[in-house]
Amino acid sequence: MTRQQENIRIEETARAGVYRARRVDLVERWLDRGLVTDRQHAAAHDFALTFEAAALREHFALSGWNLDKVDGARGDSDHMSASVVNARKRIDQARAILGPSMWPVTVDVVGSGMSLREHALRASSGVHRVTHHEVRGRLLAALDLLERAWQ
Repeated sequence: MTRQQENIRIEETARAGVYRARRVDLVERWLDRGLVTDRQHAAAHDFALTFEAAALREHFALSGWNLDKVDGARGDSDHMSASVVNARKRIDQARAILGPSMWPVTVDVVGSGMSLREHALRASSGVHRVTHHEVRGRLLAALDLLERAWQ
């Protein structure tokens, strides 16, 4: 079995007899290996769902992470639903908790589904090179903080 095949799970859907293939994300693989706890995995899953509900994926993919706060990324703020507004408030709270060192890796890897290496390449500047080992450490620390402090 190839590595790519190991990262795919076949699951039964709500309809009996209907199956789908689902890609296993990084934090779920870490849970299987014992690198993160169930609560850290749940916090990462909650962050990913909230990030998706806040409709911010394209915003951070295009403009980077150097924003003072989460603002209107898509559409008119007068026409946003209450769930989008609430999700953006929760993401803003997570940003305040994580700070400038852990926020970018959490957005890219957990929120947008990038790999650690992709984030390391994106985060590397001409002078300072970021390794995927450094990114991994920041993400593990971020998951620990999200588990303990983000409600």
